[in-house]
Amino acid sequence: MYRRFDTTVNKHHIYVDGSQNPLVLPCLFSRYTELQGIKVEIKSYKNRDTNQKEDEFKHTEIGSDASYKICNHLGRFLEWVDSYDESYYVKLSTHTALPQEIINEYINDYLIVECRSSEHVARQAVNALCAYYNWLMYFFDNKYKAIYIKSTHREIARNNNRQEKAVKYLLPQNRQLFYQNTDSLLEELVLRCGGDLGLRTKENQGLLLNDYKANTKVHKGLLNLFNDLELHPNKEEFEYHLSSLYTKYSRSRTLYIPRYLLDKFKLYYDTERPQSDSNHIFVSSSSNNSFGQCISKRFGTDTFAKIRNRLLKEMDDHPERFEGYQEIQLVHVYHHLRHSFGTDIFYNLCRSENKSYESITTTSSVYLTTAVRLGHKVDARSANDVTKEYIHSCGLREKLLRESANEY
Repeated sequence: MYRRFDTTVNKHHIYVDGSQNPLVLPCLFSRYTELQGIKVEIKSYKNRDTNQKEDEFKHTEIGSDASYKICNHLGRFLEWVDSYDESYYVKLSTHTALPQEIINEYINDYLIVECRSSEHVARQAVNALCAYYNWLMYFFDNKYKAIYIKSTHREIARNNNRQEKAVKYLLPQNRQLFYQNTDSLLEELVLRCGGDLGLRTKENQGLLLNDYKANTKVHKGLLNLFNDLELHPNKEEFEYHLSSLYTKYSRSRTLYIPRYLLDKFKLYYDTERPQSDSNHIFVSSSSNNSFGQCISKRFGTDTFAKIRNRLLKEMDDHPERFEGYQEIQLVHVYHHLRHSFGTDIFYNLCRSENKSYESITTTSSVYLTTAVRLGHKVDARSANDVTKEYIHSCGLREKLLRESANEY
């Protein structure tokens, strides 16, 4: 998908797919917004006759700067949708009918958490997508979409305003702090899946007990790998195929589970996991309707936030106990466990190949191997930005290790 601001002929943003076919509705919206300088808003009022709250459409005049930002943010959103090109429902051809949960995932999980966008940028994106989906509702009778910054992400967005203070890399000893302060083996394992396997929080749902078939090939489930633990006592790493059903971009990949972690999986299965018919190893033990069902995709995010807040209080109350540890910040989120895992892989591959991490390019085997391990799209246009992030994080890693050593 491509976008550009046509200043000569159309005088507005143009959006086309990979085959250079125009995306008709986004282009029409852009023409309406940028040439007429109007956006559609929904205003609520109280009907005096019925005493009920009612909604009505309102056309609001906006300036050229505001209309440009709206259409530019719409283009960014469409590019994100296009990155799901292998998903059966999140794609450009169906973007007008996407459920609001997917749109809010873009605002909260992608912009705020992954891109570390500021609250100001996130609000601009909300304004843009509200303008677009309200326009679709007004002219084409589409369903209303409630688009917003979630309460759980507001503080993260505010902290993103000070990006120079945000550290995406967590030292191994800090990751251990998180694991040690969990309330259950389930919570510990879900966090370890981020820090020791590089899983996204949603991908924790992809750890299955039974063998399964994909593309005519049978892949081992965890129960089979538990048998391998006994059959191969000297084996230190076990391969697990993560199905594309549970990954971003619908790209399957191989996980390399260390023996100590697979041992913990088995311990959880034998001692803590509730009785359940679910094929997922991680199931809820809550006493509500979700008992025995697969954990939610937010379980990792929520668990990390709980432990982070607990550690922040402990560090404030007893700073002497945490000498030599990296500072934990409110802006830290579950995704930083995964980023730390990727940084360690990137750094160690550089060392094993006797290369400077500052010299790595997107065509290097170091970058490509790291991308495969993490399930990144190596052909994405943002590949160079991802590489720069890892290079920056490698430098940060060395700095944090030096500072940690000096405090002892």
